[in-house]
Amino acid sequence: MQRFVPLFVLLAAMAGGLRAEAPPCGIEIIRTQGSKIEERFVAADPEQVKFALLRALPALAAKVDKDSEYHIEAKTDMELYQTLARTNRDAGVHGMTAGLGAFGTFIVDIRPETRDGVQGAHLRVEFHKNAFRGRVGSDAYAHPLVEETSCLAKTLSTNDPSANPRGPNVKVAGALQPVALAEATPIKVLLRDPLYSKKLGKNTGGQAVQFEVADDVTVNGAVVIRRGALATGHFTKLSKAKGYGRQAEVDFAFDSATAVDGQEISVTGAGEKARGGRTDDTLSTALMLPALGWLAKGNEAFIRAGTSYDLEVSGNHTVQAGR
Repeated sequence: MQRFVPLFVLLAAMAGGLRAEAPPCGIEIIRTQGSKIEERFVAADPEQVKFALLRALPALAAKVDKDSEYHIEAKTDMELYQTLARTNRDAGVHGMTAGLGAFGTFIVDIRPETRDGVQGAHLRVEFHKNAFRGRVGSDAYAHPLVEETSCLAKTLSTNDPSANPRGPNVKVAGALQPVALAEATPIKVLLRDPLYSKKLGKNTGGQAVQFEVADDVTVNGAVVIRRGALATGHFTKLSKAKGYGRQAEVDFAFDSATAVDGQEISVTGAGEKARGGRTDDTLSTALMLPALGWLAKGNEAFIRAGTSYDLEVSGNHTVQAGR
């Protein structure tokens, strides 16, 4: 005979998640800490800081509500908040909010600034709790957002890979020469934009995923693939979170990186398989109850911008490069 599982046990089991993804900036998990207002000088131009900020906000469970050049306001995304909370809980974070803070609004201002002869940007972040729903949890969201934004501003290049797939324009001294690029040469790429299963279309399979090359690839002193160059992959699977504990899953494989002469160099590496969560024993038992199983919706999958992947060149190639 099946044992009855109380509804509150079912709902508690729904909070389980898969392993935490290692974020690009060395913080194992993001949780509220520091202050609710923080200001910092970032050694990058305001456009690059804004670019990084817009990609950091989802990692803090926020979505843009107002974008007025260098004044941005963002509010808590409830479903993304739940996704990140489940990931934190699986990483061992305890408490009602799993290390995340209150619901509320980020107010961000960016302006040009020069400090000690270095041109950059002044980044100011405020976080305000919602009057009612925001009462539970810390309002110290400014520090982690500033940290993530500052890191992404340095990690991601200023190049737009779609516009300049070879990487930033660099003047080469001397004539171009053929350079042998051997199979298995290591290459690291970075995810350009965050991926969130809920925001991906149903017909995503086969569509391209954009990355950028993290560091110059050099052979005998010649740069054959530049930092910031376009790297591509493609989705191989997308399944949305559904009832009865069915987790979202986003899978993709890697295809190529663009060399300095415009060649698309084949690359290989372990494909990403990001799942939204796991079904533990308690939830599995609860799902045996048809009357309650539909309540146990699985978790969405989320991968942060800037997440890195170690790949290798596939096959032998000859690249026209300068020294």
